[in-house]
Amino acid sequence: MENQTLTIEAVRTLSDNLAALPKDANQNQLAEAIADATLIQIAAVSNHGDRITGSAERAVAAWFNSEFPLSLADVNWFEVEHRDGCAMGKTIAPAKKEVYAAWKSSNPSVKYGRVKNYGRELAEPMLLGMVEALPEGEREAAYTANDLLSPEAKAKGIEAVDAPPTSRTRDLYERSVVELGKLYRALNATDNDAIIKAHAKGQELQDALVDITNALKSLGAPTEDADLVTYMESVAKR
Repeated sequence: MENQTLTIEAVRTLSDNLAALPKDANQNQLAEAIADATLIQIAAVSNHGDRITGSAERAVAAWFNSEFPLSLADVNWFEVEHRDGCAMGKTIAPAKKEVYAAWKSSNPSVKYGRVKNYGRELAEPMLLGMVEALPEGEREAAYTANDLLSPEAKAKGIEAVDAPPTSRTRDLYERSVVELGKLYRALNATDNDAIIKAHAKGQELQDALVDITNALKSLGAPTEDADLVTYMESVAKR
């Protein structure tokens, strides 16, 4: 009972800390407020009602941002789709299971969807800083690949329509190579062999890999993994 009481008090204290933050608290403010708290305690705060739900979900996002290093080249935790078997998907699975269990929600996937959006929002300043640290010649491609606006573009008041191309607006050839390349690499990854074989649609996935391989060849893209990655990067930097 003593441990349970301490946990309850910790959650209450954490709730007060988060309630005191502004609604647009940044990553550093949230990280300071949740210092020394467990992920389960942070997730449990949102069970205290609507007053704290938003801040608690942002705090969960801040915890994920701190726990799983951000990257400009690899998939970030908030970019992992539901049941994605990629490396990052497997990495975050235990933590995701913890928050689902801690939330008293009839639809935890909706809450987690909001957490992912908060994660992206909180991570953006850090991602921008990472881009600025790159050699000047690599920055434009990094902004585009990560759907970011440069400080100069923001200063000019550029709207989304003028922003770096997203998956919906970028060159169709680039989009085809990059998106098919990602699928090809996922379906062709050794780590996913067992998952595909055990999947109810395993044969369909294997058939799709054949089609995707042929599609990449039709686009003039290499299918050796290292060469494909290099080609995908070169296409994105055009």
